[in-house]
Amino acid sequence: MKKSLVLHPFLFAAFPVLFVFAHNMDQIRASMVPGPIVFTTFAAFLCWSLLSLVLRDGKRAGLIVSLFFLLFFSYGICHLAMKVLAARLLGRSTIVTPGHILIPWAILFALGTYSFAKTDRNLHNLTSIADIVAGCLVAVCVINIGAYELRSMSAWRGNGNTVDIETQPTYQEAGVLPDIYYIVLDGYARADVLEEIYDYDNTEFLDYLTAKGFYVAHESRSNYCMTLLSLASSLNSTYLDGLAQQIGGEYRGAGPVAGMIGDSKVFRFLRSHGYEIVAFASGYAGTEVGNADRYLAHRWYPDEFQVALINMTPLPVVLNALYDMHDWHRERILYTFEHLPDASELPGPTFVFAHIIAPHPPFVFGPNGERIDPELQFVLADGSHLIGKRGMTRDEYVAQYRGQLMFVNTQVRGAVDAILSTSQRPAIIVLQADHGPGSMLDWDDPDNANVEERLSVLNAYYLPGGGETHLYPGITPVNTFRVIFNHYFDADLELLEDESYFSTWGRPHAFINVTDGMDADADIVHGE
Repeated sequence: MKKSLVLHPFLFAAFPVLFVFAHNMDQIRASMVPGPIVFTTFAAFLCWSLLSLVLRDGKRAGLIVSLFFLLFFSYGICHLAMKVLAARLLGRSTIVTPGHILIPWAILFALGTYSFAKTDRNLHNLTSIADIVAGCLVAVCVINIGAYELRSMSAWRGNGNTVDIETQPTYQEAGVLPDIYYIVLDGYARADVLEEIYDYDNTEFLDYLTAKGFYVAHESRSNYCMTLLSLASSLNSTYLDGLAQQIGGEYRGAGPVAGMIGDSKVFRFLRSHGYEIVAFASGYAGTEVGNADRYLAHRWYPDEFQVALINMTPLPVVLNALYDMHDWHRERILYTFEHLPDASELPGPTFVFAHIIAPHPPFVFGPNGERIDPELQFVLADGSHLIGKRGMTRDEYVAQYRGQLMFVNTQVRGAVDAILSTSQRPAIIVLQADHGPGSMLDWDDPDNANVEERLSVLNAYYLPGGGETHLYPGITPVNTFRVIFNHYFDADLELLEDESYFSTWGRPHAFINVTDGMDADADIVHGE
């Protein structure tokens, strides 16, 4: 009897992990991949070993395990496709239940298992074919990932998007350095956009900030339309043109920009002046600053890569019955707001970095903080990746975004009050959005995207000791720390031109300068 290696169960177990990463390299770090691969391949090995003992045949056991993994990881895609189809044809996605996929999948698995277990045929050829197919699928993913990662490492080693800052803090003479709170409210829109698109008057909240001493930049825009790009820019006080030239507009890997966040020039500069870096868990891998001096998280949560893998399987049906992943998201947001003021209790000057994924989707809070149970799977998607593609309508997006923003306002007020009332040192507070919302965002077609909505952001500064004199209505995040370092650390950094860039999901580093168009829109909006 011919012998053949039984490799396909382990390759089919690893393939979903590599597939998800290969299609999301612009958002996921390569370091997140090994753990899930080890887990899935070990699970495959365990199942194959046990079945081999029961059936006394490794080939039969291997085909059964491969069938299981193929059905297991295809469940989520098929379920989502059916929901989207039902929404388009019938106007309702809720008529599609997990049972519509689970029942036929269970029948297929039972029939396949029975056939492989009872057949008298030599399964050598089928095993070889399965090995080849699985090997090709894995090889394609590995080649694509490898090419991107090589370019990523090369680009990062040669990255020239840094700003040399050699200064001495002016507060040092008095022996007091200010605590700095950099609070990024993901997707928080500017007031005029909220009024025009979301039918919401944010005057009460902005008046509260002004009364507290904040300067609200009423004409501010983000510099980029994606979180990683925006924060890589603001935390290094520079634009990303040089990086884009090195890696090319087609490159999608998250490595360079994620590296610019985790090892940013702002972090380095402040550490050199005795600051302790405190970072909160965000739930988004690109902004998880695990190398911070203090990394604060309520408890362990699956990251968005693990969530994406879980969503491919029937596990959410089981997990949601025990503990909804949306509840994890609620807990993380509430924990961050509650513990923001804790930095004031630390003995030395502190820089607090908190990337809070709200009011950005998923929408899990009502206007009074009430628990919202989305019908959709837990995803951090926005724009055209959420509206239509996952069954949400634009009207639902607008209403739920507005409600979540109202709750975020109450949480911000509580955190700001606590920081200002308990701080033992001067406190600098920056409330800033990385980009705007996406009710009219088309990730694939710039001409079909509402750029003003996506790039018009909340940008508010509490700069004690006269720091607000350096601010102006149209300041953008790239100049945030240039202003702060100039005023409080006696730096001599030239302010950059305030520009905004849009890019598509498939070509995140192919930047389109939309500054002039937005300035024209601003003239109309503000009546200038």
